[in-house]
Amino acid sequence: MTTNAATPGGLEARPPANGRERTPAEIEADIERTRARLAGTVDAIADRVKPANVVRRGAGSAKAQIVDSQGNLRTQRVAVLAAVAGAVGLLFWRRSR
Repeated sequence: MTTNAATPGGLEARPPANGRERTPAEIEADIERTRARLAGTVDAIADRVKPANVVRRGAGSAKAQIVDSQGNLRTQRVAVLAAVAGAVGLLFWRRSR
């Protein structure tokens, strides 16, 4: 009795979709397209995790929390942030005494 269990990762050979075997040139062209697509994906990931870009996105996100779309300061959020910073500063000051 044989089983048709798929190999881990799905790397089992698949029959041709159109019923004919592919030529070596077609296979090579498919591999090159896959390489090009993979290279683009790797470049996009590298750009996304680049430390300077991570910092830029974080700073933009933080700025968006305290400045609205017209560039006006969101005074309520700034007041809350100042109150929290003051409370944390007070706690550190009291513990250091």
